[in-house]
Amino acid sequence: MPGVDDGAPTLEHGLEALSSFFDDGIRRVVTTPHLDGAHANSPRRERIDAAFEELAAAAAISVPDIQLELAYEVRIDDPEADLSDRSLGLSKGGCLLVEFPQLTLPAYSNRMLEVVLAYDWVPVLAHPERYAGVGVAYGWISRWREMGAVMCLNVGSLLGEHGPEAERVARRMLADGQADIVASDHHARPRRSTTLRRGWDLLTEGGSSEDREVAHTLMVSNPLAVLAGTPLTPVSAVESAGGWFGRLRRRLLGGTK
Repeated sequence: MPGVDDGAPTLEHGLEALSSFFDDGIRRVVTTPHLDGAHANSPRRERIDAAFEELAAAAAISVPDIQLELAYEVRIDDPEADLSDRSLGLSKGGCLLVEFPQLTLPAYSNRMLEVVLAYDWVPVLAHPERYAGVGVAYGWISRWREMGAVMCLNVGSLLGEHGPEAERVARRMLADGQADIVASDHHARPRRSTTLRRGWDLLTEGGSSEDREVAHTLMVSNPLAVLAGTPLTPVSAVESAGGWFGRLRRRLLGGTK
């Protein structure tokens, strides 16, 4: 999204990102600019919508085979937030991408998710592995899932883009079967441009059918289920030291990549 918060600085950067997605085999992209829950219906949203229309019009010419959709990453910052507008969600599947404020684990995160659930949304929690303190309070992840929330990892976390703690938690979530989706969180900026293809290559490095099945579930079938509002496929816990798990372990121990 050109000129929106920390997304693509220009329209050209946004189009370059979409072109790289196309080259990686991606044909459907949902943009998710940040939006405070307290201002879900503010003039800021009107500016976001206008930026999306600009991007969509240009993309229809330069990358016409990509299906481009608009949703939002809603910051849960107000217990009185009005989340009744169904156009806030990810496609028409009844799921809402949400995040906790300031990348910090709130004291009462369950109550914050209840704000979302009260509007009959399925919360898709963005980058749970990146919230400060979640490594120590790891049990919260299973509680959020028990509430019905979907866990959406950043692909960059698997590659160390967000620091060693986020990488450790992301690896643990995958090993425990606590992750539901891996998404790009692509910002069309040099430091935030990790593509799903890199994550796919990492997860399938071992070459086994099990590795490919895990990658397909995390990056294809479950994201499509979220957009369609259909049941997600459970991701099996991975105990093997081979493939992507072994590579992550070597990274964490400081060995060869």
